[in-house]
Amino acid sequence: MKTLWLFLLLAIFSIISLYILIKKKNVTSVLVYYFLSNILITNTGVIINLNLKLTKQDPSSELILWTQKIPELTLKPALLLWLIYMLFSNRSIFTKLIQLFIFLTALISIEIYFVQIEYLEWVNWNVFYSCLRYSLIILLLAIYFFYFEKLIYRDKVKTK
Repeated sequence: MKTLWLFLLLAIFSIISLYILIKKKNVTSVLVYYFLSNILITNTGVIINLNLKLTKQDPSSELILWTQKIPELTLKPALLLWLIYMLFSNRSIFTKLIQLFIFLTALISIEIYFVQIEYLEWVNWNVFYSCLRYSLIILLLAIYFFYFEKLIYRDKVKTK
């Protein structure tokens, strides 16, 4: 129960941080990236858990389900959005690499935490695979961000 409250608090902070990000970026962009990151996280999780059976979780406990779903729907997408925002900012490459490492570690740490408290069991899965999973999600979001921003900018130039 303590874990659920921890992730509820982190979810509130994540939503507040998205409001701050909306002030810096276009509302439409933030919502599109949020939903896309949510889709990528959920679908890769379903493929890993249900289809490939590389992880196991107890389906009978609703508390465990919601404790895992809350960060999946709020905290992880918010971390990904902030990471993408920082990767496309005017920071140095070294700073961007450090931020990438920190955010990737945070995303993987959430999964490791669930394994440690036995809400999730890694059958044929490990930290390296989680790193690959989130790296792929970050890459897909970055590619989408790059082309989506180009498309928005092109439409703004055409309308002027």
